[in-house]
Amino acid sequence: MRHLRMILLLTVLLPAAPLPSAASGFDSPPVSSQAIYIEQQFALFSQNWIDKIDRNFHSRIGNVEFVNNGAGYVGRYMQVDRDSVAWSVKQASTGPGNYIGILEYTEWTYECAADTRTAAALGPFVPVHGRKVTEIFQYYANRWLE
Repeated sequence: MRHLRMILLLTVLLPAAPLPSAASGFDSPPVSSQAIYIEQQFALFSQNWIDKIDRNFHSRIGNVEFVNNGAGYVGRYMQVDRDSVAWSVKQASTGPGNYIGILEYTEWTYECAADTRTAAALGPFVPVHGRKVTEIFQYYANRWLE
């Protein structure tokens, strides 16, 4: 029952793109329902992973770090750019059920400099440093491994 609810939820949240028909002229192999399900699982896994990363930054929205730089204060936090998130799933070998998931995103550091800590807390915060990240995950025993 739990799997059925997950499939229904994913169907609503992540509608599958139409697959090319046999008459489309493309020589791509047919996509199995298992592969589609695994991709949908990775989409959900990726969203949860990005949420976890944002929660685990030492300095983040709601927990801004302040540094006295001698001339005033700098407020700083980190956050994943949700618009930069991209993922894909590939079959890792010819055996069934062997997949890898590739997750790419950019982490940004935001800062605001001001004369006082209170003023630095008010913003505006601007992005000062971005870091592109690529992570690879394995699908094993019917789940994505962290």
